[in-house]
Amino acid sequence: MLFPLLLFLPIILLLFWQSRSQQKKQEATLSALKKGDRVITQSGLIGRLTSIEGRYAELTLLPGGTKVTMLKTSILGRDADESPAAAAAVTAEEPAAEKKKS
Repeated sequence: MLFPLLLFLPIILLLFWQSRSQQKKQEATLSALKKGDRVITQSGLIGRLTSIEGRYAELTLLPGGTKVTMLKTSILGRDADESPAAAAAVTAEEPAAEKKKS
């Protein structure tokens, strides 16, 4: 009876440690957000962060400009397409794609 307990105890501790680590990362991501950041939510919505107060965040959805209030825990983080490196990569790929069409 003791052997199965000793076998599963490290696995349970590992799972607990991983979930705690993931929670800390999410909290750090949310605390780094500021007004005007382009963010993505867990449901896949992309918008600009209008305000973030307490438990709630207000997003302006793109391109229509619809304002949505949601729990800030539903925000995954910044949208990856917003980074300057990603924008430069997209513009560099466009001429190559046009050449292939010709």
